Amino acid sequence: MIDLRIVDARRAVGWLEDDFHHFGVTIEHEGGRVVDVRMAAPRTPWSTCPGAAKPLQALLGKPLVARASDVGSLLDMRLQCTHVFDLAGLVLAHVANAGARQPRRRYHVVVSDLQRHGAENSPASFGRGEAWLYHDGELVLYWQIDGDRITGPEQYAGRSQTYGFRAWTESMPVQEAEYATVLRRAIMVAGGRSISHDVFPTAASMGMHGLCHTYQPQQLEHALRNDGGMRDFSDRPQDLLRNVDDIP
Repeated sequence: MIDLRIVDARRAVGWLEDDFHHFGVTIEHEGGRVVDVRMAAPRTPWSTCPGAAKPLQALLGKPLVARASDVGSLLDMRLQCTHVFDLAGLVLAHVANAGARQPRRRYHVVVSDLQRHGAENSPASFGRGEAWLYHDGELVLYWQIDGDRITGPEQYAGRSQTYGFRAWTESMPVQEAEYATVLRRAIMVAGGRSISHDVFPTAASMGMHGLCHTYQPQQLEHALRNDGGMRDFSDRPQDLLRNVDDIP
């Protein structure tokens, strides 16, 4: 679940919550540029995740972007919390496009549990599944997937969610591209439901390196698992973002 809100003429807030994460981002802007950015981290998988607030300060002085994925031209994603990075891009774009949109928008993504190929808690690919993206309660995008591939509907069939994905979305209108980007990230996050995360005491024990703030060498060894941080919202989606009116 993602909630984007313009608070006033200078400030916008975004919140994100899923089974593994709960983050907030506040961006203050003036003259088309970021003058302040703050992050909240109520629920995180690793003890080091809140520290991503520091590299996020690289946004200061940067311009607003109309295409959420253009946040990659403003920040080095691997130094950021991936989910805060995505959320910041969505907030920037929400502000930049405010004249054509309502002040508040919400995304809700539903992803079927994906069949896992490979041993539990080991690197694996995933089998068939489905994913639905709702924008303010309206279904706006639906994919059938099999591993990395989008297999349906027909107009999307054969597309990779990895190779050439950014080039594909760059060819789309801004809003359509945002839908595809949000749905793709949610599918990636949903794959984590097949892993028993609490068996890994540190980020280093997962064997992934350099992917985000926590997986950088200076954090890796002392990034401790926040045990019990995963929550299953399958039967209670109404509990996602219950305190959405808070401002980080």
